[in-house]
Amino acid sequence: MQETKTGGAVVNISSTSAVSGDGPAHYCASKAALMGLTRGMAKELAPQGIRVNTLVPGPTNTPMMQGIPQEWADAIIKGVPMGRMAEPDDIAKVAVFLASDDSGFVTGQNVAVNGGSAFL
Repeated sequence: MQETKTGGAVVNISSTSAVSGDGPAHYCASKAALMGLTRGMAKELAPQGIRVNTLVPGPTNTPMMQGIPQEWADAIIKGVPMGRMAEPDDIAKVAVFLASDDSGFVTGQNVAVNGGSAFL
């Protein structure tokens, strides 16, 4: 690890599947592991001024989601209290915040961006 205090930010990307179990077991497990890794890295790297957080998006309007049957998409949207899937820009804005100095005292957090579909 670095010996000098240089600062910086790491933004990992997980998924609400980490807490809901929706999806293949290996995918859910890997996303949950990333959330734990974030907490450990945050403690380990804080003395160097490096912040580590995880962005935890819910259903997002991406090509992966566009390939599913409409009835599945409708069911997913019914599970989102805000009534829609996230747009990539919704996720990107939070990622930019976590990478910026505006979140300078935020570290070790799993930040949900999911319209209320899952609470961490």
